[in-house]
Amino acid sequence: MNVNKVFFVIFLKEVFKIFKIKKISLLIITITVLLVACSNKKDTVNQLPNKIPVTIHIVDKSGKYSKFLVNIASKGYQTKEIAYVPKDKIMIVNKKSFTLNLYVGITYTLQVSPTKYDTIDEYLKAKKALGETAKDENLPTSKIQFIPSLKNNKLTISIE
Repeated sequence: MNVNKVFFVIFLKEVFKIFKIKKISLLIITITVLLVACSNKKDTVNQLPNKIPVTIHIVDKSGKYSKFLVNIASKGYQTKEIAYVPKDKIMIVNKKSFTLNLYVGITYTLQVSPTKYDTIDEYLKAKKALGETAKDENLPTSKIQFIPSLKNNKLTISIE
């Protein structure tokens, strides 16, 4: 047996006696110290890519609409380390140009249609009152898929 190993074993026995530590407690402490010592900030996984501001411009060719219902849906994806859950967001905008913070590299589907409602609450109440089978106002709708990137951070949607 190596001299260093003998001294180490003797040292551990003395530590057990002095601190009256049980072997299982020492094992748990040792594993915890090893895990903390072996990890670093580079081991953490970036859960999501960076968000960038994306400017969305709505072109109303008829010129008669001022409020728009915008539905933004994102597709999910999965890598070895993480999974991004698909998301869906509805909002009403009264500007023809607005900015959203979107994740780089994730596919988004944007659907834009004119609306007569001022708020989402009004829209949802009317939709609930009409029921699921009722048709909306037959307003023009534009739908586009978009993948934001640093070079691709502006989007124009045309309503005809």
